[in-house]
Amino acid sequence: MNTNEEKPVQKDALDGGTYEIIRKRLNTHKSDLQERLNTLNEARKTVFGSLETQLIANNRISTENNCVARDIISLGNTCIFGYNVHFGLRTEISLSDVLSIYEFKDHHFGSVALNLFEDATFKTDFSNLYKYYRNTIFSKFARIGNYLHMVFQLSESVTDIKTFKWLIKDNKLTYIDNRSEHEFKYPQQHQFKWQEATRDMQRYGEHSHVAILDKVFVETIGGDLTIKIEDNTEDGMGIFSEPVAYKDQTLDDGQIRFADLGNLIALEIKPFQEEPRYFVYNHKMQEVQKIDSIKETAVLLPDDQGIIFPNGYYLQTGEFHLFSNEVQALKYQETISSPNGEDFLYVFYSPTKGTYLLMDYNMIEQEIKTPIVCGGFTILPNGELCYFKADDEQTKHHMIQIWQTPYLEGDIMPSEHQDSMLYKIGNKDIVKAMAEANELITLLSKEDNYDGLYADIAKSSKNILDAYYWLNEKETAVLNEPLKEINIAANAAIDEFQKVIQLKKNAEKQTQEIQQKAQKLFSKIKSTSFKNINEFVELLSQLRALRGEVIGLYEIRYVNEGFIKSLETEIAQQTTTISRRCVEFLLKDKALQPYHDKVEEKQQQLDKITKVVEAKKLEEDVNQIAIDLEMLIDIVSNLDIEDTSHSTKIIDNISLIFA
Repeated sequence: MNTNEEKPVQKDALDGGTYEIIRKRLNTHKSDLQERLNTLNEARKTVFGSLETQLIANNRISTENNCVARDIISLGNTCIFGYNVHFGLRTEISLSDVLSIYEFKDHHFGSVALNLFEDATFKTDFSNLYKYYRNTIFSKFARIGNYLHMVFQLSESVTDIKTFKWLIKDNKLTYIDNRSEHEFKYPQQHQFKWQEATRDMQRYGEHSHVAILDKVFVETIGGDLTIKIEDNTEDGMGIFSEPVAYKDQTLDDGQIRFADLGNLIALEIKPFQEEPRYFVYNHKMQEVQKIDSIKETAVLLPDDQGIIFPNGYYLQTGEFHLFSNEVQALKYQETISSPNGEDFLYVFYSPTKGTYLLMDYNMIEQEIKTPIVCGGFTILPNGELCYFKADDEQTKHHMIQIWQTPYLEGDIMPSEHQDSMLYKIGNKDIVKAMAEANELITLLSKEDNYDGLYADIAKSSKNILDAYYWLNEKETAVLNEPLKEINIAANAAIDEFQKVIQLKKNAEKQTQEIQQKAQKLFSKIKSTSFKNINEFVELLSQLRALRGEVIGLYEIRYVNEGFIKSLETEIAQQTTTISRRCVEFLLKDKALQPYHDKVEEKQQQLDKITKVVEAKKLEEDVNQIAIDLEMLIDIVSNLDIEDTSHSTKIIDNISLIFA
């Protein structure tokens, strides 16, 4: 942990690279903050305990008949297992053909009687269900508040269901009715509000588009769906483009919905007579990702850290991850929170496959480890997660994996350190502060192309300092110290970065000008026939001048040195190629005749001079001839010519002109 005060930097050093020095300061304070967070996290775990998610056992549930497991639920340590048996020609279906009960103890499942379901009305309703609906299958368990719903699918349609409703009290069941299927429904699948793009958002021009929050610009005209980051209707180029089916559709034909999610914008774009396509645009990074699964569902992460969807997540800070997931048509079912306020289990379910997807999100680390795909799961009061793999094969012995997780039953994890400062602050408050500090560290690791980076760093560090009174305590690793330094440095960087932006723009402008000049010269070289010495001299002179300009770019700050080196290499290659051709040309008898003619012409002009101006002009022309000839001598001298008599002959011929 670094608690030493930083020595003030001399002004002349700052003037030599203020921005770079501020960046170094920020990196130093970032490392300091990270070390202190690690110290606080270890102290937090000591006070409140820590349960890491890890595999602790494998066991089996054994059923009386071969069956396909469908779901499992627990009431305390009592587990109810639901499955489907292939009945064949049987007409009498008993409760044990669908359900069995087990007592979970020491990571083993011991079979017990079906006494939980000893209700005459339920047994009659159950019998009638299979009697009148021959295609009935058990679908899943659903716990809604204090009630348990046993969900049965009556036909091939996943919406054609019947539920048996039970009241849960003290881990016992009281049968209510079989008329409550309307209560079984999934929560809102998009935890944000979609807004329709309106006509007043349309911007017209050669390449018209729809402006979304004046941050991103989209259209489906001209044969493709395009997403742009500039409000420029003269240019059709964007950061993303893909074909649409109908090339001639108008701006009105495309239907666009969007959701403002802070740094993120969710987009639903429906080209004419096509299915909608889904994207997430990050206006800080100016990047877009196509995410098809958002069509099904998208849920907000805690504290608006980002969004989660069935095959990945996208954070406000730009971190984005997609998982390989073959399960389709998933619905969001629920979020299970740990009592430590740190971990959140997002549960998705596929009604067609009867498959669950479990995604475990850690609020401090702000990441999801490998998701779990399973056929059914339950979490016991001690936080042990039991699940079985999805499998269509019938069996009597069903493999169950048992994992320790932080998802304990209750609101508070027990602690032996109730007199400590950390216990008085509370685990959830510490977790929230650490999550915000980690988000700040993520920002501090971003490159300059992150829009408004230093303003965001300054704002984030100030918000953390203002929100948590206990940051200056020794027990909390005195987090306020690096946070204050980060805030000061970030505010200083805001002004300096604007200067850097101007310097970078200037460097880019000058580089582009020379690049265009080089491309123009290279094109001219390609179209030149090289039939006289003047063409060689002109192009070699221009290449020499261009190389000087390119080398001069190294003196400009923030230029792309890699590009300059590649351009310099190309100029050198062109110069070498033309120089060799020039030497071959100079071996011809009449190659230097144009210069003999020029010298004779100047000699004649010399006899006719009457004014000083004319003499000066003649002197300039003669000097230019001398420069051209010296360049030719230089070329011949520096080229590796096998036959030295050739180079001697050329230099002698040029010397005759000087004479």
